[in-house]
Amino acid sequence: MDHKRLPHAIVSFGLPARTGMLLGYLLIFYEFVTALALMVNPWARIGALGALGLLLTFCLAIVVSMARGRTPDCHCFGGLRATPVGWSTLARNGLLVVTAGFVAIDGRVPWFFTGLGTIAAACWVVLGLKRSRKVRPGMITPGFSLPDAAGQVWTLDKLFAAARQPLLLLFTDHACSACDALLPQVARWQQDHAERLTIAIVNGGSSAGGVAVSREHGLRNLLVDEDRMLLTTYGLTATPSALLIDTDQILAAAPAVGSAEIADLVAGALQPRGRSTIARRALLFASAMVVPAVFSPRATARGLTWANWRPKQVKFAGGWLCKQRYALCTKAACKPSPSDPNILICRCVVEYGYSYGYTSCAERAPVDRRLVSTFSTQNTSHHTRTMTCTSRAQWANCLDVECEIDPYNPRNAVCRCKSVESGDFFTFGGNCDTSTCTSVIWSAATPPGVPFQAAMESIGLSVTLPEACPTGTDNDGLPVYWP
Repeated sequence: MDHKRLPHAIVSFGLPARTGMLLGYLLIFYEFVTALALMVNPWARIGALGALGLLLTFCLAIVVSMARGRTPDCHCFGGLRATPVGWSTLARNGLLVVTAGFVAIDGRVPWFFTGLGTIAAACWVVLGLKRSRKVRPGMITPGFSLPDAAGQVWTLDKLFAAARQPLLLLFTDHACSACDALLPQVARWQQDHAERLTIAIVNGGSSAGGVAVSREHGLRNLLVDEDRMLLTTYGLTATPSALLIDTDQILAAAPAVGSAEIADLVAGALQPRGRSTIARRALLFASAMVVPAVFSPRATARGLTWANWRPKQVKFAGGWLCKQRYALCTKAACKPSPSDPNILICRCVVEYGYSYGYTSCAERAPVDRRLVSTFSTQNTSHHTRTMTCTSRAQWANCLDVECEIDPYNPRNAVCRCKSVESGDFFTFGGNCDTSTCTSVIWSAATPPGVPFQAAMESIGLSVTLPEACPTGTDNDGLPVYWP
C-alpha cells in the first residue's frame, strides 16, 4: 500500500473519514505480521488464513463499492500504480485467494485449486487486456499530429524536442465553460513553470476558435483538434481533462478530470522525484517487508502527517460535500416538461470535483448515465455574475434532482428540476440582463442557499463566489449560494 494515500483509499470505500488513519496503521501492521508468518514454516498455515481473511474482506469491499456505483482507486502496489477497482481487480484477488487457500489447507486437493487458479488467472488476463485498450498509467502514450492556432504542425516528439521535461496535455473545448474558467490559471502555469513543465492545450473545435482562445488568454502551445479525435484516442470523455507524460513518453499518472484534479496533477508534476527503475522498485518492495514495523514512530518523530489529505466526502451543516461526478445547473436555461407541469427540463453540464447537496454521497453517486444535480462554483469565471430577479416569475430548483447524461454529448446532462414561482431569486445565468428574469426560465435559488463556501473551507479549500451584477439591485447583504 502507498502509506501517503492509504487513509484516502480506505475512506473512498465508504468508511468514516475519522477512521482512515487508524485503519491504515492497523492494515499495515496486519499485513506485516501476515508476511512474517508466511515466511516461518510452523506458522505458514496461520499466515495463509490471515491472508485469506484479508483478501476476502478486500473482495467484499470492492463488490459493495461497485454495487453502489463507486470505483475508488486501488493502491494495491503502493505508489507504483493506482487504478480504479473493477472486475479485473476482483479476478486478481481471486487468484490470490486460491493461492492462500491452498497453503491454508496444507496443499491438499491440488487439482481443485489448480482449476480455480487457472480460471481466475484467465479472467484476470482477459479483463486486463480489455482494460488495456485505454491509455492508463505506465503505458506508452500514443503519438499524434495536430496544428497549432497559427497552422504549424506539432507532434508528441516535437513537443519533447522543444524542451526535455514532463509534458501536461490539457484537453479543452470551445463550448466548455469550465475550460474557459481554467484557462487564465493555465496561462499562469505556463509562465511560472516553463522551465520545469511543458503545458500543451488541445482545444476541440475550429481553428478560428483556437486562435481566439489563444489570444484572449495569452496561451502558448495551443493545438487544434477540430474532430476531437485525440480525446477519443486517449479514452477521455469530458473536458477539461489532463494527462501527465514523462520524458520517456510514458503516461505518469491517471487522467485528471475537472479543474481541482488538474491543479493537483500540476502540483504533483512539479514535485521533485526520481525515476522508477527496477532497482528502486526492488528497494520499495524490500522496504515494505521491513519498514512498516518502525515507520509509524519515526514518521511521528519527523512530523510526517496526512495534513494535506482531503476526504472524498464530508458531512457539513446538514448536507454533504462530495468529490465525484455530478450535474451542474448554475447557468441552465429550462423549459416546461410536456408531461408534468411541476417539472422543468434543464440542460446542465457534467463536472467532476467537490459539490454540495443534501443527499448523501452514496445516494448521489453516479450510476451508468444517472447523475444528481448539486452545487459548486466549478464552471464560474471572473466574468460570471449573480443576477437578482425581483419580479415574480417561474424558475427551476435543481438541487438534488436526478439527471441523465446526454448519450450524444457526455459533457451535458438533462435534469428534471422542480418548478417554483416567486420573486427575489438569484441565478448565474442571464449575463445581468434582468429582462430575462421573466422571458427565460432559469435554474435559480433563494437566500440563504447552501453553505458551499463554508464547507469547502472546512477541508482547507477556498472558493470565490461570483459578484453581484452591477444593476443596483440590493440583496440585503446576504451571501449568494447556488443550489
